[in-house]
Amino acid sequence: RVPGDVSVVGFDDCEMASYISPSLTTVRQPLRDMGSGAARILLDVIEGFRHGEWEPGDNTPGIIEPAKMVIRESTGPAAR
Repeated sequence: RVPGDVSVVGFDDCEMASYISPSLTTVRQPLRDMGSGAARILLDVIEGFRHGEWEPGDNTPGIIEPAKMVIRESTGPAAR
């Protein structure tokens, strides 16, 4: 039984997660922010390469976007 015997957690918060029964607790990633951040980094690297400020093999900057835990019905307290 979920969540009575076991808790279930998904990842990526697909649309269906909130419609199934019990609704699925999941980790939501900010996909739009991740995509625009990656595009921004790519454009900066290209621009740096064109101006001689970046060489192949140099470390490429990274970004960290915070994920969010969305608590729904598929998780519950641990059994004692």
